[in-house]
Amino acid sequence: MGSAYSNRAQAIAVWHKRRLLIWGVTAAAFITGYFHRTVIGVVSDNLMRDFAIERATDLGLLASIYFWTYAVLQLPAGIMADRFGPRRVVSLSLLISAIGTLIFTFAGTLTGLYAGRLVTTLGIGVIYVCLIKLQADWFCLREFATMSGLIVLIGNSGSLLAATPMAFIVDSWGWRNAFHLIAAYSLVMAVACWMLVRDRPEDIGLPSVAELETNLPPPPVPARKPTASIRSCIRIVCRNKKTWPPVVAGATVYGVYMAISGVWGIPYFMQVYGLSRVDASQMVFIMVIGNMITAPLLGVISDRLRLRRGPFLAATVIFLSSLLLLTLWNGSKPPVILLYPLCLLFGVGVSGLSLSVACVKEVNPPYATGIAAGITNSGPFLGAAFMQPAVGWILDHYWEGSIVHGVKVYPQIAYTNAFLFCCGVLLISLLAAWSVQETHCRMPQQ
Repeated sequence: MGSAYSNRAQAIAVWHKRRLLIWGVTAAAFITGYFHRTVIGVVSDNLMRDFAIERATDLGLLASIYFWTYAVLQLPAGIMADRFGPRRVVSLSLLISAIGTLIFTFAGTLTGLYAGRLVTTLGIGVIYVCLIKLQADWFCLREFATMSGLIVLIGNSGSLLAATPMAFIVDSWGWRNAFHLIAAYSLVMAVACWMLVRDRPEDIGLPSVAELETNLPPPPVPARKPTASIRSCIRIVCRNKKTWPPVVAGATVYGVYMAISGVWGIPYFMQVYGLSRVDASQMVFIMVIGNMITAPLLGVISDRLRLRRGPFLAATVIFLSSLLLLTLWNGSKPPVILLYPLCLLFGVGVSGLSLSVACVKEVNPPYATGIAAGITNSGPFLGAAFMQPAVGWILDHYWEGSIVHGVKVYPQIAYTNAFLFCCGVLLISLLAAWSVQETHCRMPQQ
């Protein structure tokens, strides 16, 4: 065992400590991705007032830039992580993200906001793939699912920060100063990742994970057949009809969730219910909590029961039912007290998305798993990129001309019709989830 350490016990002790540090620092950097994903909803009225945004479609497009860019970046991110290593890619990406956030902060026009949002996403859009790459090189195979579940928990803390805490900062210091803090955090994390992260155990004189972990089970099949090129793997996955129901289900359910939690939920609660920004942001906070708790739990239930389609279906039914209840409540609107459980159920409902990668992976050959996961992970971001401006277009269509303090105020009927459209999209999610091939957690026989 080639190692710079005197004995195996010392090497293993260093490995255990260092891998947690490396993963933790990178995961802390990943928080910025979830933050930028949902923060537009908190500052939507500020942006509409300061930049004289007259159409909700424009605000929805601003939010959707994140998702279009993120979806396109997934495959290039994997190539860069393999070619240059996560340490370099993450450190540079955080620097780019900080620059984009500053562009957004100092923007004087709507075009400047678009540019800042685009540059920010070009940075943070590659961190997740690099984190997965670090997990593969620093953690044992049997630990991978556990660490992936922790990514959901830590990442969603960024969504929590973008809800009520961000609303407090915006009300106290203004939205531009709030984004200055995020840019500073990104710069600090860029330096931390460069100083502390290493791509592989071998980079600090440790043996590989396979040598360190005596009980590491060998993979049952190679990750990719030597004769299977990237192009052929893409062709196999895309031509497989069983691939697409989970992709469609994930894209539609996440698209609706991000349209509500990421942009239009807070304006709805403020304009229809008259809640303050802080109180309205608490509703999004509750949605995120529901997702944080349920996503890992749903994964455990799915693995224990060896079922994929059933849990996915159940979560989608919960989401559709709770949104219908909010939209069609006795021809009016539910009392404020019921908003709390309904928002919690929104977070529970979107958690079925966590099963979509497993559903696609298990209906495709093992050597095409990476491609299958990449295609699946692009779907939700494309769904969100479509749904956010689509909901804005519906709101604009039913706008009655009301403007308060420079912010367009939409009547309840506008939100009702927008949410009914979201219910229709969730019906597509339900049909797609019903069409998912039940694998009982087994890979196809090759």
